[in-house]
Amino acid sequence: MTQANNITTKKITIVIPCYNEEKTISKVINDFKKELPNVEIIVIDNNSNDNSVKLAKESNAIVMTEEKQGKGYVVQKMFDEIDSDIYIMVDGDDTYFADDVHKLLQPVFDGKIDMSVGTRLEQATKKTLRPLHQFGNRVILEIINIFFRCNFKDILSGYRVMNKKFVKNIPILANGFEVETVLTLQALEKNLSIKEIPIKYKERPEGSHSKLKSFRDGSKILYTILSILRDYRPMTFFPLLAGIMIFIGFIIGVVIIIEYYQTGFVSRLPSAVLSVSLIILGAITFITGLVVDTINRRFKELQQLNQRSK
Repeated sequence: MTQANNITTKKITIVIPCYNEEKTISKVINDFKKELPNVEIIVIDNNSNDNSVKLAKESNAIVMTEEKQGKGYVVQKMFDEIDSDIYIMVDGDDTYFADDVHKLLQPVFDGKIDMSVGTRLEQATKKTLRPLHQFGNRVILEIINIFFRCNFKDILSGYRVMNKKFVKNIPILANGFEVETVLTLQALEKNLSIKEIPIKYKERPEGSHSKLKSFRDGSKILYTILSILRDYRPMTFFPLLAGIMIFIGFIIGVVIIIEYYQTGFVSRLPSAVLSVSLIILGAITFITGLVVDTINRRFKELQQLNQRSK
């Protein structure tokens, strides 16, 4: 039973986050209408000051507004206020191909996975994705793959298909472009299934500009990864931090001890205090990790028991 033959058996909603996309928004809406006729299309405008809203309405899309600035807030609104069985999220900049929606939609429609992600990096070029963005993507990917023991290909893709179970079980606290990273990492934490599917990716049309700020948004994404490691992988985050503190404290302490054995004096008292302080802080940090891990485990047990009782 395919999505084409049974498109009416499930409510499917295409959600397009939009901020100043007057050059492309009509084309994106119309391209998806051709691929998925009669499917609900909602544009969530994020304070555009051009003709994006007017053009979206003229293309017969439903327009919602999110006044808090940031893509993360748009996704929060999507999760909180839109009720559907399947959600297709795609950027309004016309860099993704509408005809790829079928291969992203099919495994979610069939109930095989909770979220499919269109991966761009395999086919990305200097024209479609700036070298700095490609480098940043790959650095973030390596960090996530190492610490979360996974093998993702593209963590920042804005082309995703999610089922209702996914949307109703993922908390979204991010407010910017780091929201895509949060979606994937939260899915890992909630044991929701993810499938990455290679897709085509194209250059932005002339006159359309990326809203992504490489260093600002890259730093936010890295901070988000550290926050999720701290909150959901405490026995990775805290022992690593503790190890760094203890190692630095030990190196400083070795120099002090060698000096004491050679001269019988400790001339670098501040260094000695710093060494001991770092080692103590490292020990406290490690214990903090144990406490947070215990709390997380008990919370997961309560959450599982609560789900069984429903």
